[in-house]
Amino acid sequence: MKLTICACSSRTFIDKAKVAKVAASAERSGVEVTLISDLCELCENKTKDVHAIAATTIVACHSRAVKSLMAFVGEDDVRCLNLRTGSVEDVLQALGVQPIEVGEEEAAKWMRQMEAMPRKLGDDAWYPTIDKDACAECGKCLAFCPFGVYENIEERVRVVHPHNCKNNCPACARICPAGAIIFPKYDRSPINGGEEREEFAVRLDTHELYAQTLRDRLATRRKLIR
Repeated sequence: MKLTICACSSRTFIDKAKVAKVAASAERSGVEVTLISDLCELCENKTKDVHAIAATTIVACHSRAVKSLMAFVGEDDVRCLNLRTGSVEDVLQALGVQPIEVGEEEAAKWMRQMEAMPRKLGDDAWYPTIDKDACAECGKCLAFCPFGVYENIEERVRVVHPHNCKNNCPACARICPAGAIIFPKYDRSPINGGEEREEFAVRLDTHELYAQTLRDRLATRRKLIR
């Protein structure tokens, strides 16, 4: 068995101690474990690594978020386990691995790897993915987004330019009537792909949102020109 664990190094959604315990327990049981810094970034850049990762069991965020990320790179059949809100015991049980008493040195090995990973908060991979099963193809996200993140391809709305998205802005997810847009790094469900409804739909002034995002974009351009 091969296991890929996302440490979500630029954010704090996945407890690093839980990552270390899962990695150490799995490795001692003979599982080949690979720790990655940011699955969102690998998928955003569509690196060749993501296709190898798709063939492993992925331990990361909410399953709906991970599946939508992998679908974004053309991988629709993946096995993933949620360590963001799931327990170490639940993840190990799903892997068929017995929980063990992890020694300090075993855990330290994985903690050192995570400590060496880059932290890019404010400049890390942030972009929407689309839950294709939930999407109604209404096109509201495409019409709303001023950054050109979305395009209509073969009568389907798709995320084509993820790098254009404004970091920490989930506005398009809030106007999606089907709740199909996922931002894996958002802090509340269901926008982050979680099943719980921690953030309820609100009535948004889309004209003001659009105007504000345009103002932000112009301000960014001015900084680059200087």
